Amino acid sequence: MLVKNFLDYTKILLLLSLLNSQGIINEETFLNILSEIYYQPYPEFSREALYFRFPNFDNFQKPTTTKIAIQVGHLVEEKLPPELLKISKIGAVVNDIKEVEINKNIAIKIKEKLEKEGYQVEILPAIIPPSYYADVFVAIHANSADKLTSGFMVSTPFKDYSEKAHILKRNIIREYKKATGMNFIAKVTQNMTHYYAFNWSKFKRSIHPKTPAVIIETGNMRNDDDLRILLGNSDMVATGISNGIIKFLKEIENKQN
Repeated sequence: MLVKNFLDYTKILLLLSLLNSQGIINEETFLNILSEIYYQPYPEFSREALYFRFPNFDNFQKPTTTKIAIQVGHLVEEKLPPELLKISKIGAVVNDIKEVEINKNIAIKIKEKLEKEGYQVEILPAIIPPSYYADVFVAIHANSADKLTSGFMVSTPFKDYSEKAHILKRNIIREYKKATGMNFIAKVTQNMTHYYAFNWSKFKRSIHPKTPAVIIETGNMRNDDDLRILLGNSDMVATGISNGIIKFLKEIENKQN
């Protein structure tokens, strides 16, 4: 639940307290609802919102071990919390083919490829831990546009406080094109730039703003050529994404040395 202003926040607290005091809701329910109330008084992604959420942002120390997170878009393995109730559990569906299954298959192959190179990889479902940090976060999706549209899309968060996401995006685009032969569609949507997992200023279950992150629409499920690659050549898809991640990590390492 997103509380839009202080007045809303106060009203909800008073109502919950009244319901609890009258025995209409029990203590556990009262605390669960309170935990889902997210009051954020500043503009979305603003510097003020950043420090309100993360007072120690400037002193953040990342873990010494490099970790890569691959999120399976729409994979819901547990009951959705109130703030994420609008998430589709299967995503797009084309001729009984579910996007979530495509996303999961690709994510598993990416994990296998990266682990062979010695990287620590975590596959995440739709629900991620609050303020989740990784050295790389890639959300795997597939879209369902007009069937004549062919290609993939990649987006960084609307505001990138990691200052590295554009480098991750560039490397994934280059390697994905090389591996799959797909066209790159430069257009991005607000659903991508404001993807909930990026939007720490609106959702508790989102990445830490220091996390370099992208969301990739791996292809158009309604386009026969794209779907053929996503289903029959998913190894190429996984190769493109994993190679892009590796190139990104090596580029960042070189810049730091």
